[in-house]
Amino acid sequence: MRDNQLMSGTIRRQFKVCLICDGYVGKTSIRRMYLKEGFKRSYIPTLGVDFAQKSLFFDGNPTNLVIWDIAGQVAFQNLRRRYYEGSSGLILVYAVDDRKSFDSASKWLVEAHGFMKDLPPLMIIANKTDLRHTLRQEDVVTTEEGKAFSESVAQKLGTQAVFLETSAKTGNNIDETFETLTRLMIGVAEQKITSYPSSYIMKTSESESAGPTSPTPQTTIALEPAEEQTAREIDPVTLLPSDSEHLEEESIGLAMTELQALRSELKAAEEELANTLSKLETDLLTLKNTVHVKRIMFEHLKQQLKITREEWAKAYEEYQVIEKRRKEEFAIKNQEIADIRKNIDAVGARIRSRVGDLDMRKMSE
Repeated sequence: MRDNQLMSGTIRRQFKVCLICDGYVGKTSIRRMYLKEGFKRSYIPTLGVDFAQKSLFFDGNPTNLVIWDIAGQVAFQNLRRRYYEGSSGLILVYAVDDRKSFDSASKWLVEAHGFMKDLPPLMIIANKTDLRHTLRQEDVVTTEEGKAFSESVAQKLGTQAVFLETSAKTGNNIDETFETLTRLMIGVAEQKITSYPSSYIMKTSESESAGPTSPTPQTTIALEPAEEQTAREIDPVTLLPSDSEHLEEESIGLAMTELQALRSELKAAEEELANTLSKLETDLLTLKNTVHVKRIMFEHLKQQLKITREEWAKAYEEYQVIEKRRKEEFAIKNQEIADIRKNIDAVGARIRSRVGDLDMRKMSE
């Protein structure tokens, strides 16, 4: 990437943006409306994240936005901790027709702050404004409420927070949302930029201004013999002396023409190489994001497997204890039943004996 940047004379900026909110507030529709055509996306539904890329020129500089659409389901809460990593900006969305999504907006910021500590630039977006006129005013989140919430967030969390109202259906303020956030992220990045570019340029300019080293006073300049100095070579094409001013001017003209052609050829080659590098960087970034998410999921599943094994071992121990107790109680109850049956047989035998005795008495009478 550095070669590409040095060739083009510009720095390719790259920012990771996370969209967070409750479900069904239009977060994904906002992303799709902004990306429109000519974008790459990688949907991984089982991992609770959908990310896409958008390459654009911002203030004349190539800029790449990697947009992470993070699922809001509780099942992905543990994974979201890792998805926030490396975020340059956040977009928090709620729907003006869903007061519950507005009430839970602070919950998302608490989660992000807990995972990231210092929050990056933040856009707070009130979406679905096209539905305002279809609902009762008391059921709609007002503009004043959204502004007050944003001001409170900026003050309490100490971050830049900008409030905008949007409609993913009409496209109102969708581009403005990402443009504003990009400008905020660039401002933060410029504050953190290192001194490498300035020192690099300084060293380069110093080396160029120094020019070739002049001969020292001790340098010896050899002189050709007088015979060779007086002999003038003739150019075979123009038949002019090789040191002729006319020939020198013509040579300079040809050289300048050739130089211009080479410069044009070099510029075309640099542009072609820059485009190729840009495409490869985009493809590589997609793969890096996919690998990163897969690694997160692998670690999550590994942790879940460990927990499941521990739970299984604990459950199996409980099962063995209960099974042992069941067998013991079964043996006791079985013995009790056997004893009862013996008593029944004994009582029955006594009854039969008494009945027999009574029958014998009746017969003797």
